Amino acid sequence: MIASTPRSGRCDVAPGRAFANGTSITRPAVLASLPDFQSDVAACAARSGLDAQRIANLTLALEEVFVNICRYAYPEVDGSATLRCGSTGDQFVVELVDHGQPFDPASVPEPELGAELDARPVGGLGWFLAQRLVDALEYRRDDGRNLIRLIMHQRQGQPT
Repeated sequence: MIASTPRSGRCDVAPGRAFANGTSITRPAVLASLPDFQSDVAACAARSGLDAQRIANLTLALEEVFVNICRYAYPEVDGSATLRCGSTGDQFVVELVDHGQPFDPASVPEPELGAELDARPVGGLGWFLAQRLVDALEYRRDDGRNLIRLIMHQRQGQPT
């Protein structure tokens, strides 16, 4: 089952499908791996023609998602994450795959944005922010794996 954010539509790219101009790397699910992932996504997105502002938004969304994988997917064991990215026609797609604990995006509460800063709990904005930085954000659990897809259209404003 794919759980999409309210801003997303269905993406017709099958998980694991080869991307044009794509890359795939696996790293330990630790914060020290984040710069490698961000660098590879930025380079791949640039090769695919995504503009600089959309690349910046995408790498920030990637950071929010990957930090959550590092913190919550493997609470008691070491684990890894695989990043795949590339273009698929008019879309640029980043997939993050891990074998950690299942994640239920529906369980993430909407943040209280109207509350005073000191009244807000620490954290809880990562998934919310990631949803707003990309054109579509999808999650699904498949064969013991979490698959998160960040999707950007080659041109801003294209329909999902």
